[in-house]
Amino acid sequence: MVSRVRYRPFEDGDLDAVASILRPEWHTRSEIEEYNHLEAEMDLAYCLSTSTFSQVALIDGVPQGIVLARVEGERAADADRWLKLEAQLFERLRELDESAAEWMRSYTRSSLRVNNGLLEQSGVDRGAEIVLLAVGRGARHLGIGSVLIDAAASYCADRSAQSLYLFTDTSCSWQFYEHHGLKRVAAHRCNREERRVLAREMYLYHLDLSA
Repeated sequence: MVSRVRYRPFEDGDLDAVASILRPEWHTRSEIEEYNHLEAEMDLAYCLSTSTFSQVALIDGVPQGIVLARVEGERAADADRWLKLEAQLFERLRELDESAAEWMRSYTRSSLRVNNGLLEQSGVDRGAEIVLLAVGRGARHLGIGSVLIDAAASYCADRSAQSLYLFTDTSCSWQFYEHHGLKRVAAHRCNREERRVLAREMYLYHLDLSA
């Protein structure tokens, strides 16, 4: 039987399933699995709070991929609700595993500092950003990631953005972005102290939407 893939915007009921996609990729630090899953939910809540566009890929009705994007100057309709959930989840994380929660706080602060530096270094137009792109391990090589990134780019172009950018690092498949026409415009090699929480190298990729 051939599985059916369809796409739609993110719905609240997707939170648990999408967090399950993110968890094995980026949220594995704690020995407490409940902590890891809630950390993935917190990460997703933050991304949703900044995003004005979402698209979820479902295979046989189950979320297997997601893309989130935002256009500069626009605000997510439910930003306050997602930020409130993020804060609530962080307090729960501290109760479950305080050392892992503090590591996550350090990671967030360090990545924000480095990413802002990459933007300044590159001088790229900040018209739009792909905030998150993830596809479940069992759903890769089906073209889902390509559909999702194209959907985000089309949305940004339709909102008159001249370009879009995204952040990634050596822990991710950055070659995928180059295959889809994005160009690396800035890079940061992390020092020994930064590598306590960050990947070896961090990158900024850019796509011209004006052509």
